[in-house]
Amino acid sequence: LKVDAHKYVKVAFHGHLKLDKQARSELYNNKGFKADDFLTVDTFFALSETQLYIEIVDYMRRNPGKINKSFNEVYKDLREWIDLSHQDGSIKTKVLMEPSKYIVRDPHLVETFVKLIDGGKKLFLLTNSDWAYTNSVMTYLLDKQHDDFPEWQDYFEYIIVSAGKPNFFTGSNPFYEVMTEQDGLLKSHRGPLVPRKVYHGGNAILFEKLTNQKGDQILYCGDHIYGDIMRSKELFNWRTFLVVEELEDDFKKTEKLQPQFEKIMDEIRIEEQMQSEVQTLRSEISNQDRRQKQKNARDAKAYEAKYLARVGELKEDLKAKEDILETQHKLIKDLIVAREKEFHPVWGELMRTSLEKSRFGKQIESYACLYTCRISSLRHYSCGQKMRSYRDLMPHDM
Repeated sequence: LKVDAHKYVKVAFHGHLKLDKQARSELYNNKGFKADDFLTVDTFFALSETQLYIEIVDYMRRNPGKINKSFNEVYKDLREWIDLSHQDGSIKTKVLMEPSKYIVRDPHLVETFVKLIDGGKKLFLLTNSDWAYTNSVMTYLLDKQHDDFPEWQDYFEYIIVSAGKPNFFTGSNPFYEVMTEQDGLLKSHRGPLVPRKVYHGGNAILFEKLTNQKGDQILYCGDHIYGDIMRSKELFNWRTFLVVEELEDDFKKTEKLQPQFEKIMDEIRIEEQMQSEVQTLRSEISNQDRRQKQKNARDAKAYEAKYLARVGELKEDLKAKEDILETQHKLIKDLIVAREKEFHPVWGELMRTSLEKSRFGKQIESYACLYTCRISSLRHYSCGQKMRSYRDLMPHDM
């Protein structure tokens, strides 16, 4: 499903079968939409299991009886195997065997970190990954990339692994110090967090206390709208910075498709004028009907011929304009669909459904103080830059 900001389902598939508007209305839009009833696909991790589930559902739809389980049971099985593949290390082992195949280095990441540090900012790393995987990935990304920071730990004031987000923001787990790089042995920790040491677990309340940083003193960057952004914003009022990698491609396509967007807006303005003309005719017909009914019997008979002629003209004109309006409406719909397919052949633009914000776009607007396609976008700004909107617009401002 793809849902708009008002919680109406605008795109729906059952396997590879696209549901029409009537089916969407009957299944979803004629009753309250409850997000908790659905799996939210908001990370790259979820894409693989979602695609696999789509293929299984489509197979079951085309081959009834071949799999003697409900769709819900099939998903539970799939979820179990996905979880197991994370727990037993099979995915991470594959990644670490060929990091260059699976991990894309940002050529401006080191430059960005150094600029932030030179600007007086303290960086911290908070990840759900365990120490061994974190160390391997960060070594690949950052080691020996800058003379002043030979090891990746040199960039960070605080390093926390196995954080268990989003429970990091709601739980009360203590911090443990990671004692050895080889086997990740843990030791109970008391007192302030020591810069450049590696810690395991913990919780946000304790983190704020031990670092003496709270609320909007912290800018937290993450790529998970729920696990990273919503919880840290709602519960601790941290400033939030969401990374949405797909935006980079969307930016390019938005610029390329600007003429198509302007064409759509031109046609919408024409449609609005047509709608006004149609409504004027409908009101005039209604007015003529009311006046005819208000005449007394003698006057009504004398007026009837004139009334019928006038109303006949109005209805003929109305029918012609309604036909043109219907054609115009279809033209606009076709233009919007064609533009959306340029972004993605199935789901369209990342943060919109048609011309409206999607539910994901609305969440970003509500919970992300900033968002971008990559962390290194920060290198374009001064470390003292005040990130403010010149003026937030509401619908009545447009």
